[in-house]
Amino acid sequence: MPSPPEIDPTPQLVVIARLSEYCQYRGAILRYEADPWDYMLRKLKETEEPLIALKENLLAVTRERLFMELKAGGLGEERCADYKMIFERLLCAGDFVDVAFNLYPGVSSQAETLTRVLSQVKPVHSFVEERKPENQRSPAWQKLVAELYRRLGLDRLGQILERKPPTLLRKAMVLRRVRRNVAEYCTVVHIPTDPKDTFTPFILPRLEALIAANLRFLKKYR
Repeated sequence: MPSPPEIDPTPQLVVIARLSEYCQYRGAILRYEADPWDYMLRKLKETEEPLIALKENLLAVTRERLFMELKAGGLGEERCADYKMIFERLLCAGDFVDVAFNLYPGVSSQAETLTRVLSQVKPVHSFVEERKPENQRSPAWQKLVAELYRRLGLDRLGQILERKPPTLLRKAMVLRRVRRNVAEYCTVVHIPTDPKDTFTPFILPRLEALIAANLRFLKKYR
């Protein structure tokens, strides 16, 4: 039996690097980056391409691993649940329903249908979702971004800027706190930095929501 395909760690490492830079507006950076708002916005936007590459690679690898297991004799309940969890994080609700309906334990009789369904689906991308009008965004996505917005304290930091005139000093203080909160959150949820450790189905959507929440904050209060 051939070896299962491996996930390319490069896009993930680029995302981690951009987030690390986002949290480090200090030291030598100040010599050539005069505006922290521009700098932080740019670092977040630079995660778009690697996130797209990461999710497309993750979907392709997951699909191939699934097909290999089906050909080898089918899936047990636990493996079905594992695959459903991954697909739920990668696909829109409609595509996930189609995949989940045809993904069940037992003999690999569903392989032909799954091959057809999975050949037609594409991963959902957070930046694309964010470009939609607010009333057209996925309710689940809106809920997750709102959760991260509160978890990072961005609602309270926004209130600080709204209560009094947003002086340069006040805005600089708030941005320092934003960067600190993001760094602390990444530490608490154990964002992997080793190329051998890929983003889990729990981490990836929260990482995307973290980026979206910060983009919303920076665009609103810049």
